[in-house]
Amino acid sequence: MIAPRFLLAIDMDGTLLRNDKSIAPVDAAAIRGAAAHGIAVTLATGRLTTGTLPTARELGLSVPLVCADGGLLIDPNTGTPIYRRAVPTHRAVTAVQALSAHGLIPFVFLADAIHCEPSGERYRSMLDTWSRDLVIHPSLAAAEEWQQPDNVALTVGLGPQHNVERASQHLRDVHADALDTVHFCLGGYDSWAVRSLPFGCDKGEMLARLAARIDVPPMRVAVIGDWLNDLGMFKYAGRSFAMGQAPDVVRLAATDVLRSTSATGGGVAEAIDALLASAAS
Repeated sequence: MIAPRFLLAIDMDGTLLRNDKSIAPVDAAAIRGAAAHGIAVTLATGRLTTGTLPTARELGLSVPLVCADGGLLIDPNTGTPIYRRAVPTHRAVTAVQALSAHGLIPFVFLADAIHCEPSGERYRSMLDTWSRDLVIHPSLAAAEEWQQPDNVALTVGLGPQHNVERASQHLRDVHADALDTVHFCLGGYDSWAVRSLPFGCDKGEMLARLAARIDVPPMRVAVIGDWLNDLGMFKYAGRSFAMGQAPDVVRLAATDVLRSTSATGGGVAEAIDALLASAAS
């Protein structure tokens, strides 16, 4: 296979997808036409496989997909992992136990599904963003179905801010050598979340692995994103585009700031036009 001239990695929510989760026609057209200009396009998202594949297939993408914030590299044709960074099973079990002990609702994210307890169903509309496949267990920590080796992409706990902050500190203290743990507010849900990924795992790391796989050097990798989980990609890529609505820390990390926002759409087309213009000059 001849190496593409460029690799373009596009975040999904807030970047490719507008606020209503639709794709602007101008963005879809730009992506479908990119291959003719030597641009290989992938998606780099926090979503799981099942939350990513429908969009990838709608757009006709053939390049492996970066899912679960860099925890998974997925074949878009088969939906199977090419490479994964997994949370060690014993770490995932103890994390779930700690989340429950701190009064949070625990979740385990696999490549293709989210596992939780009945109390987690209240968040189904939010979880649909990552995957529509929700598996319910009476006790998550006791459920053997998800406890297979190299199976867990990340763990999540949801609940009140104080509980989340305490759980986050506990997980950082106990699992500092194995897990990257962060906590944040869930806008619109009156809840907070604490998330744990394998140590050192982010979109940028998996994007670097993908670029090497298809023989594209970092200076010919471009990325488009809007949020903190895109910063690893911005650091790695030769060119990075921040969406117009991105927070200052993301805008400052980018080489370019787009006019388009997730409300209007058009950011992907704007970035592809900029890439083609610079390549022609």
